[in-house]
Amino acid sequence: MQIKQLYSYFSGYVNIIVEGYYIERFINKCASENIYLWNMKRDGECILYTNVSTEDFKRLKNIAKVTKCKLKISRKRGIPFKANKYRKRKLFFILPLIILVFLFVISKFVWNIEVIGNDINKDEILSITSNNGLKTGILKSKVDKDKIINQIRLNRSDISWCGIKIEGTNVVIEIEKAREKPDIVDKNDYCDIVSSRDAIIESIEVTSGTAAVEKGDVVKKGDTLVYGIIEGKYTDSRKVHSLANIKAKVWYSESKKEYKEQRIEKSTGKEENYYQISLNNFKINFNKRVSKFQNYDTIKNSNRLRIFNNFYLPIEITKFTNIEKKEEKINYSEEELKKKIVDDLKNKLKNKIKDKEIIDENVIVEDKNSILKVKVIYEVIEDIGIEQKIN
Repeated sequence: MQIKQLYSYFSGYVNIIVEGYYIERFINKCASENIYLWNMKRDGECILYTNVSTEDFKRLKNIAKVTKCKLKISRKRGIPFKANKYRKRKLFFILPLIILVFLFVISKFVWNIEVIGNDINKDEILSITSNNGLKTGILKSKVDKDKIINQIRLNRSDISWCGIKIEGTNVVIEIEKAREKPDIVDKNDYCDIVSSRDAIIESIEVTSGTAAVEKGDVVKKGDTLVYGIIEGKYTDSRKVHSLANIKAKVWYSESKKEYKEQRIEKSTGKEENYYQISLNNFKINFNKRVSKFQNYDTIKNSNRLRIFNNFYLPIEITKFTNIEKKEEKINYSEEELKKKIVDDLKNKLKNKIKDKEIIDENVIVEDKNSILKVKVIYEVIEDIGIEQKIN
């Protein structure tokens, strides 16, 4: 019987209501004429709910007439009725076709540009590519990768390698930044050793060359510390490649001044959001009201829509978040402000000094009524010798 029901779903069937005093005769008559009824439910003595195929329903009229029952269709079901229902809705069939054509057309264009690389200002790279024709909305077939790569390298001497690949509607620009190489004098060239900083010589050990300074001498940046010349006892002087280990006292300092009374901004925790949709260069702003906050910071977060990993759409949704700020007044004591400034200056100095040996620390504080000026000085031991080729 389930096969008969399945067949009826594909050919169509109806839910009917049978009303009359001779419902049993109606059912028996249907059975004798091989008319299949299913899901029969009685409602009292005079009402029957049941299903019947569209083919058999035409034969029920004579049976209903003989058994003095009334027939009423409550619902039409099955594939033929669904097809007929949606036939009137042409858009239902046209819309998928429109979407496919739309996706095909936009797949020919670039809708997102991604820059990959460490320590690279991505906005500068995108500015170069835009000036050379690579921007969102351009046909992929018009992207001249070789030209753009050459222009990036011509404009940026700090880039050692650049590559461009097109994936879907996404263009990926990969950048490798060139590492700065120190000026190294070849070991076969003659050279002096000069000072890299103003300093006081702490120790000097010369392996090759002639020392120009000794412990305790004050030197300035660029002064010669070791000459690349050796005086012969029985021969004339000769040039050499100087080698020496030179340690000296140098000074690093940072200073800062701040008011004892300061005004700082703190978040109140209140936020308001509004959105903007960009269709390539056309923007739709959904909120044109002025912010209800008097003082606030705005955070912008943009996301370009995509349907696959590298298939971006020309639709970008931008969320703007206004965070309310409130100004507060803080009065620092001299000790509080001194500690705050000193901690900040020490962090800056540690980034400069790194692993060098600190032998002394000096903090100078100058209190001028409402302003506190602080200077932190580190005395450090480091190697100050750098090779300089003899022309």
